[in-house]
Amino acid sequence: MALQLRIYPAPPLQLTPDCTIHTGIVQLAMSGRFLQSLRGQPDEFGVFLPDAAPLLDGATEPNLWAEAFVASTVSAPASGFPSGVDHVRATYLADPREGGTTRRLHLGGAAHIAKGITLSYRVTVQTA
Repeated sequence: MALQLRIYPAPPLQLTPDCTIHTGIVQLAMSGRFLQSLRGQPDEFGVFLPDAAPLLDGATEPNLWAEAFVASTVSAPASGFPSGVDHVRATYLADPREGGTTRRLHLGGAAHIAKGITLSYRVTVQTA
């Protein structure tokens, strides 16, 4: 099974000089999954937010709040099957696409993806 992921960010909203809100949607799908279990564990996911500025070297990590909720599903789960977001988190991680030297804002968590799910997200970054 392979996780397929697409992110569609909205432009960042700068509320104050010290507070920026990043929003958008993430589409998640699991290829090669044929059965869903009643006791199935949520699938881990993670994505770097493309519109967020990297954290400068030596800078302390700002306060971060992450939220996510289900916007739509490919097919509605049958009664008793788990669905939705289990947990979500935001942190600055070294981006391996850039050799691991740049820390970028990362949204991660776990969700019951089944065949496919679309999540809306909001990450608040407060530097002071």
